[in-house]
Amino acid sequence: MLRLLVAVLVGAFLAAPASAQDWPTKPIRLIVPGGLDSTEGSLASLITRGFAENSDYRIVLENHPGERGVPATRVIASSAPDGYTFGITSLSSLALVPSINAWNPYHPLNDLTHVAFIAAVPMVLAVPGNVGSIETFIAGAGKSDKPLTFASPGVGSPGHLIGEAIAASTKVKVEHIPYPNRRAEQILNEVVGRKHAFAISPLRPVTPFMHARTLTGIAVTSSERMPLAYRDIPTFKELGHAGLVMSNWYVISGPAKLPKEIVDKFNRDVAAALAKTASRIQIRRDEFQTEAMSPDAVTAFVAAERTRWASVIKGAGLAGKGLRD
Repeated sequence: MLRLLVAVLVGAFLAAPASAQDWPTKPIRLIVPGGLDSTEGSLASLITRGFAENSDYRIVLENHPGERGVPATRVIASSAPDGYTFGITSLSSLALVPSINAWNPYHPLNDLTHVAFIAAVPMVLAVPGNVGSIETFIAGAGKSDKPLTFASPGVGSPGHLIGEAIAASTKVKVEHIPYPNRRAEQILNEVVGRKHAFAISPLRPVTPFMHARTLTGIAVTSSERMPLAYRDIPTFKELGHAGLVMSNWYVISGPAKLPKEIVDKFNRDVAAALAKTASRIQIRRDEFQTEAMSPDAVTAFVAAERTRWASVIKGAGLAGKGLRD
């Protein structure tokens, strides 16, 4: 009996996750929802480069594309809580898809541990030609007998739902036109060709169109004006739409029940990696916004975003409908 008890205790000890003092002792999988040319891929490269000088870590990227980050998040949630599987999750996979789909393979809070905030990606309202101001845009919309059409990568995408939120705040009647499996540049070309009145896009893809003066950015969703190419574009907040401070955002998550010591250590080390000079240069160049958050703060942020976007999704008539482009 004693031998059996000792064997059980030894087995439990060997199966237990390593303490933060010993961790990590082997490579860490970082699950990435998109390819190298995606925003998630860019953020994954940013993180791995930030860790390059930290001999404690060896990060191995593992791509699981598709379905707005759901397959990747499912892999994270179903992994052992041993500190060797983390991944990039997002507004889509944690707040939008779970509210739109009637059934989901994971719970965004109960089945995951949210470890660190990576970045927010503000969006811009882009229109063809030179509209000039949000007031001109709203006035023009009021003169139209038909709703303004706007383009996005798909039903339930950040571009779609931020567009719906903007329409609700500005009282502009809109009709959403999805372009699934299209790159941002291809969707923006549809707006340049005046097939649609506007698009809601991340800032960086719009920059070449602005330089060519084929698109105009008339307002951004960040809380303060963005630098570089967007410094002259006002925020929705300063234009009187305080509720339109919103972004597509990304965090690092792991499976539920991760040891707190490991979560706290990885949180600190991710923040240090993002604070490196080379990381800050890339963050500024790519028009990302970063903020150091504790794991508890990240979890609270995800919970608040789920509540916030649930009302937008309900207003758009998408709650529980499932995703169909």
